[in-house]
Amino acid sequence: MVSNKWLSWIKGNDKTILQLLEKQSSNLVVASNYLVELVIESQEKNICEEKVSLIKKLEHEGDNITHSLFVTLFQTFVTTLDREDIAALVSAIDEVLDYAEGIADRILLFNMRNPTIHMINLSEILHLATEEIHLITRILDQKKNVSVLLPHSKNLKKYEQQADSVYRKAIAELFERNDNAIEVIKFKEIYENFESSLDKCQDVADIVENIVLKYG
Repeated sequence: MVSNKWLSWIKGNDKTILQLLEKQSSNLVVASNYLVELVIESQEKNICEEKVSLIKKLEHEGDNITHSLFVTLFQTFVTTLDREDIAALVSAIDEVLDYAEGIADRILLFNMRNPTIHMINLSEILHLATEEIHLITRILDQKKNVSVLLPHSKNLKKYEQQADSVYRKAIAELFERNDNAIEVIKFKEIYENFESSLDKCQDVADIVENIVLKYG
């Protein structure tokens, strides 16, 4: 049985808001998949500028969706706290994509044709995390107890922890095995963008847990 408190935060233009959230997360999944392909393929051939361009277009589309969501939220919600919950979720998803686009841009800018196994692992973890975010946006309107959101939140945190472990190993190896300062800077910047993107995925998990606590 769904509580009235839970239903109270989805009202007005709820259908439009939820559709836009799902569209935003779907856009993110496509971009992260392209990023995995970009990293893996750059081991074997020249960096695919077309893929970088596609990720940039998806990031631009993500910005447009984010803008539409904020406009709709501003026009619809009357409870400030509830609006803040959704606004935080929208912003976090948008930032995941911003960092992912930043990674693709740097791979091209730095002509990174020698991605490490750590980069491949991080890109794959990021893609799994974005799929989890998409699942969350798809079930926000389910007429069930909000606790159904918790397994996805836990998975996001698991992916962030995995990524954090990979990141630490990558940074340690970078400084141990590379005496080229320029290369160190390039790799470190890419690693940091991966970490930041996955940190934002954890932010999504935290927001979801807050929603469950408030409306469960």
